[in-house]
Amino acid sequence: MSFWSRLTGPRSRLCRGIVVLAMLLGGHAAVVAEGGAEGGDEAAADAWPMFRGVLAGTGRSAARITLPLAERWHRQLEKTAFEATPVVSGGRIFVGDLDGTFHCLDLVDGKTVWSFKTDVGFPSAAAVSTDAAVPLVVVGDGAGMVRAFDVASGEIRWTHETRGEVSGGPTLLPGDEGMRVLIGSQDATLACLALADGKVLWKHTIADQIRCSPTVAAGKVLLAGCDGKLHVIDAATGTEDVAVAIDGPTGTTPAAAGSLALFGSEGGVFWAIDVTAGKVAWKLVPEGNGQAYRSSAAIAGDLALVGTRGRAVEAFALADGTRAWRQGMRGRVDGSPVVVHLGGAGDGDSAGLAAIFGDSAGKIVVLRTTDGEILWEFDAGNGFASSPAVAAGCVIMASGDGTVWCFGAEGK
Repeated sequence: MSFWSRLTGPRSRLCRGIVVLAMLLGGHAAVVAEGGAEGGDEAAADAWPMFRGVLAGTGRSAARITLPLAERWHRQLEKTAFEATPVVSGGRIFVGDLDGTFHCLDLVDGKTVWSFKTDVGFPSAAAVSTDAAVPLVVVGDGAGMVRAFDVASGEIRWTHETRGEVSGGPTLLPGDEGMRVLIGSQDATLACLALADGKVLWKHTIADQIRCSPTVAAGKVLLAGCDGKLHVIDAATGTEDVAVAIDGPTGTTPAAAGSLALFGSEGGVFWAIDVTAGKVAWKLVPEGNGQAYRSSAAIAGDLALVGTRGRAVEAFALADGTRAWRQGMRGRVDGSPVVVHLGGAGDGDSAGLAAIFGDSAGKIVVLRTTDGEILWEFDAGNGFASSPAVAAGCVIMASGDGTVWCFGAEGK
């Protein structure tokens, strides 16, 4: 039974859809670094180190892409299914499949660099360190085992065992005594581990399962739980500052923008929580039976962008939740959009921002964030439920038939 199919079943209140991998790899997309970093609101142009790119969960990259995109190559991965969004660093892609293989692939051609095989699948994204002093990639599996692999060799450096499936990717953050790993599981516990050796630094337990990736902003961990609350937790100590009720479960990862945490819930409500005040800033309640949000929001200027199961991508004003636009799609949008810069290195910000995502009908789309106009699209022939990664000239995604795709700027 898939993660999302268990969401409303008798054994759980939250679910997760099966994601199958296709990647848009390769050196096409004219990417230029612009000072992005995991600690800011944009990932550096040469890496996508965690599920939403940066600690703040904004889903933004400092990369620039030049349209139209063109296919460079694709590779069929036989008998392999993926729920996880790939992560990228140092010319390597890291992603686990549902059959129990964790893959390290070459970013240039998608060939296997190393792999690790176990009996349990990997339902969530990994997180890879961009710190050369601690060259590790960390991932949890469906049985709750967390492993840290050496990025070059695939050798296991340490393990940590939880008591529930790891459904959300880990988050790596700096600390006074070195890099740390934040990782939650369906045992309802968020653990903070030392990246170097996996030592437990603190744990925090909530009332129900954790299925999102932890977001970190201003020294606080933002955790949207299956217990129907947004938890604000001190990143240094694990002490909870406040928990804000959200009227139902969610498995989406909050995006931080100023004092706001933005995310959708399984009940179809989109929330903006004022973390400083510890209360709801605004919320959008659907009319009638709302479609669940499985997509995590991305931040583009003064807008929050999010996919819906109602076959659309929506944009809401950060200030008050006013819907700026809604772009219909052929299929559900369960994956989360990634926001990039348009144009080449000399264009500055004049060309604007674009969002990249795929839908369950197999369409890959690039749209303008200001008005939702589709600028480029590609029919991959099979559906997408994972999210893109953008790094080092590559746009990386996952399709339902296990095909690895590589796209980039035409003629590059």
